[in-house]
Amino acid sequence: MKKIAILYSKYSSIIDAIKYQLSECEVDCLTNPIDMNKYDLVVLSDYEQKYEGKAVICHHSLLPAFDTQTPVKDAFLSGVKVTGITICYTNPRKIITQYPIFINNDMHYDELVRQLSYIEQMLLPIIVKKILADEPFDVQKIINNGCGGNCGGCSSCNH
Repeated sequence: MKKIAILYSKYSSIIDAIKYQLSECEVDCLTNPIDMNKYDLVVLSDYEQKYEGKAVICHHSLLPAFDTQTPVKDAFLSGVKVTGITICYTNPRKIITQYPIFINNDMHYDELVRQLSYIEQMLLPIIVKKILADEPFDVQKIINNGCGGNCGGCSSCNH
């Protein structure tokens, strides 16, 4: 059985999404890293967290743009028309995948935050599952088919 550590500093709905999607794995939620060598993968639940080791994190921007502590606010106030999420490894930083979100002229800040959170909750658990299984994935296919990886193994999304 694979073991995952989710490091968090405050509650995040991504914790529940990962635990639900990876029910076949042992998932420990920790506020302080202890012996991280006993885990197959470490996931940070918040891009503001600091962690010295290698972990998977979802950043709310299309890195390298807005590599800040407030990327959503910075993107919104700068007037960009495209932002998104980047799922990457920390230390060393290596991008795993990115997904764009278009910012319409009439979009409110709260709506952008909700869209980013929704994509993160849908995509991050699936990507973590694929990393643990050492399987390839197509982010566009996962997002566009509408099942979000909760189908239990359909042929259209390769879960």
